[in-house]
Amino acid sequence: MKGCAETSPSLTEGCTAISTPCVGSAETSWSDRRQLYELARLESLVHKKIHLAVLCLVYTGANVVCLVFNSMDEEFREEHRMPFHMLEFWSTFIFAVLQIYIMAFVASGSLCVNPWLLRVVMVFNIAFTFVPAALLAVSVEKFEVLAHEVEYSNEITMAAIDIVMVRALMRNAGAKVLAINYVTALFALAITTTQLGVYNWAEDGEHLAHYFEFCFEMLSSLISFSFCINNSFGSAKLLQQRLDAMQSSWGPDALIHDGSDPISV
Repeated sequence: MKGCAETSPSLTEGCTAISTPCVGSAETSWSDRRQLYELARLESLVHKKIHLAVLCLVYTGANVVCLVFNSMDEEFREEHRMPFHMLEFWSTFIFAVLQIYIMAFVASGSLCVNPWLLRVVMVFNIAFTFVPAALLAVSVEKFEVLAHEVEYSNEITMAAIDIVMVRALMRNAGAKVLAINYVTALFALAITTTQLGVYNWAEDGEHLAHYFEFCFEMLSSLISFSFCINNSFGSAKLLQQRLDAMQSSWGPDALIHDGSDPISV
């Protein structure tokens, strides 16, 4: 295969990055074009996974803010009740949507779980985070208790997603995961059920349950962050290996760069 520098000017436009490889040469076979497309797809996935990991950290920060707010005196909490609940519930809904994209762009076969079960969990996760957020946007006084009951119950499904991700992380690390799976499952379920019980039966239940809630959600966001960033490193290494193999077989000038190295690991 000839390099892009030997083609006509109209065919060399955009050939300075892997994300837009030059495939216009008449001598470029279908197999070559497919390999170039796979390189561009892998590079795009690396970027998407890093973006998702950053957004997971934003959700971690949102929960830190909520935790600080929950530590303030009662007068302050009552005065800022509405913005606090909006941040709490809408950030949780956005994170639930984010987890859908993580499953679509990051999982890619790395999650050994029944796909139908995973779909059901994801549907419940979206519906049961949007509904309480929307109800509180209408009236905090009227729907506060119902919204918290729905949200805290739904965190069991969030824990289920976390368990699946932890299993994948441990399996990719080569660890013996059976005991870790059970410990993780029991820990996540213990937090969510304790939080629900505290909210319903403890004195000053909402205030105390918020501590469990925000700690659990920070843990959940960090698990998702680790899952995304680990997968992005794996995709970057695979991309580098395929690029090296193509350059070895086609020659060092077969792929033209702009001097940057967007896939170095």
